[in-house]
Amino acid sequence: MRRLVLLGTLALACSGSPAPKKLVILHTNDEHSHLIGLGPEIDDFPTPAPSGTGIKGGASRRSVVLKTERDAAKAAGADTLTVSAGDNMMGSLMQIAATTVSADYRVMKLLGYDVTTLGNHEFDYGPAGLALIIGAAQATPEKLPVIVASNIHFAGTSDAPLQAMYDANNTDPAKPIHGKFVITTPNGIKVGFIGIMGADAQAVAPAAAPTTFSLPPGTTTDNRLASLAQIFDDVQPFVDSLRRDDKVDLVVALSHSGADLSNEAKSEDIAIAQNVSGIDVIVSGHSHSDFPAQLYTNAHTGKQVLVQQAGRFGDQVGRISLTVNSDRTVSFDKDNSILIPVTDKKAPSDPAVDALVDGTVDALESTNIPGQQLSFMRYTILETTGAAPAATPSKRGDYYNYPVAALPFDVDNSAKFQETELLDLITDSELAAANHVAPTDLAAEGYGATRVPALRKGLTGVLGFADLFAAVPLGGSPASGTPGYPLCRFGIYLAEVKAAFEVTAGFAYTGHDDLFLVPAGFRFKYDTTRNPYNPSGDATSKDNGRVVKIDALIPTALASGNYDGDANYVTVFDASKTAADSLPGNPGWLPTIYDRPNDIPPFFYGSPTRLVKVAVSYYIATFATFAGIKLKALNDTMPTLADGAPVPGNDATRTILKRSALEGGTEIKEWEALAAWVHAHGTMPARYNSADPAGAIPRRAICIGAHSTNATGGNCSQ
Repeated sequence: MRRLVLLGTLALACSGSPAPKKLVILHTNDEHSHLIGLGPEIDDFPTPAPSGTGIKGGASRRSVVLKTERDAAKAAGADTLTVSAGDNMMGSLMQIAATTVSADYRVMKLLGYDVTTLGNHEFDYGPAGLALIIGAAQATPEKLPVIVASNIHFAGTSDAPLQAMYDANNTDPAKPIHGKFVITTPNGIKVGFIGIMGADAQAVAPAAAPTTFSLPPGTTTDNRLASLAQIFDDVQPFVDSLRRDDKVDLVVALSHSGADLSNEAKSEDIAIAQNVSGIDVIVSGHSHSDFPAQLYTNAHTGKQVLVQQAGRFGDQVGRISLTVNSDRTVSFDKDNSILIPVTDKKAPSDPAVDALVDGTVDALESTNIPGQQLSFMRYTILETTGAAPAATPSKRGDYYNYPVAALPFDVDNSAKFQETELLDLITDSELAAANHVAPTDLAAEGYGATRVPALRKGLTGVLGFADLFAAVPLGGSPASGTPGYPLCRFGIYLAEVKAAFEVTAGFAYTGHDDLFLVPAGFRFKYDTTRNPYNPSGDATSKDNGRVVKIDALIPTALASGNYDGDANYVTVFDASKTAADSLPGNPGWLPTIYDRPNDIPPFFYGSPTRLVKVAVSYYIATFATFAGIKLKALNDTMPTLADGAPVPGNDATRTILKRSALEGGTEIKEWEALAAWVHAHGTMPARYNSADPAGAIPRRAICIGAHSTNATGGNCSQ
């Protein structure tokens, strides 16, 4: 009997059926240049924070977690692969050296990443800038992980340098970017990769032009549903080719598209799992979500697809455990597919990573900008404070963490779909910076442009420049080619101000919380029980949209920097008013400033076409033009044009705000405006403290009605 069993076993071994093989996929997403731990950076550099201080992330700590996971997988007989779902860069001061040092890609390679993909923020410096970043990494000993991008489309013009790096069919191993890619693990598992830029991600990547992604002919990126359907069509051939031509055992999509358990119906990566045949695993990114492993059934094949996302900023590592069975089916171990925190309980202990981070800080602090006599940090401190520090810091990190102001409390930014203290702080700084150049009525910023959950007082009670920078780190200037979004200043009509606030009141609640706009200089109330604004309707109708009241600061308050308080505002729009109301009796009514001709609607206090002077980041200005707002010139910013004249080509670049000639005539970056405003106060004012009565929120984007936390004025979640 034993002989028969042995013969049977030998027969199975010789039959050609492969044994089951285990694989662990380790992953992160949306690392955003956070190579130093957050909470705040000033607590973690140059000396790592001790355990228990609340620090999260940091590339050196992540290295420890990854090594632990790889060792455990090996002990269990499993292979490992390490991947990212994109947005590897743009979020900390480290990004400033991206085109020369390329620290993000090099650190990923040091950490053992095999493959990554492109997120929308990889394009913040434009396609040519991304080519420089990739080229800088290629020229180093570390180099960079493979990049896979399956739904990218090049124009062949200004994006030609990036296009030259692209290999669609995985036939040129010298190219750093591929349409598909295949890795065979030590145990013989053949894994195929695709990379996806999501519909929402491409819609918030204005600097990617002329490169596009999945965009049906005749549509714009605002049509997310059409773009998502095009993604299905664009990536399906790559999956089919991996299955048919490369004979892979497993297909993994690195997808910068988004997954959110609180809104599964509008999660793009779930839709991709359900509609693109042949994918086994989706490593998700873009939405910054803690999204534990979930299985979804593909509508065409009936097979299950695992989707997982590991938060943001490298503060967690995702683990996906699976088995490729003898019949080449894939089974998942959900119990062992988890999110692993990266915290200060893990001491940083990767000398190579630490050395690269140190070298990047040294470059920012001591290496002069080409053509300048100042390093980036010395130049930025000069622009912020009016005085440049000594040529070299007394110790590494002194300029990186330059003390901007005392911070006796946290400045909160943790809530979606509502005003936050940090948003108020940012918009106040923009309004103050613009008013320093020329009189300006309104500033605004969107939630998606703020990149930290809070400015934290940490161990020191000092706001260091690196932590302040991380609040608004994005973008670059298309005019000067320098990092960081500059401020823009232009005019729009009062009716267009209402339309902009309707973005907050309506569009932001349809899955676009990144475009929840908060103003300074104005405040507004909205009611989400009303129908959303119809852009094709009458912009001056009080019944078109959810905004029911708009107030503007009176000139004396604006000039003195008193940006809050009922006594400082005058109403400029009130949907409750009728012709029978005595408008001149309105408290604070200033007929010499806000004239009301007899032929305008009674609910507008002043003409709907009154010119409002606006200052916003280039990012928001660009979206305004995409949304159809026609920018109007302001003579004191564009001297060759009269106030109210159309900006040529509706080009936001023409409206970039610069300092006076006496102050150097340089662009005013958003982070510089923020740093200068806070530094001028010395200590963070109490009105940005959520625990102080002066910091009560909301006070400028106020939801009323049945959906509000307070029917007369609070926050809304729908």
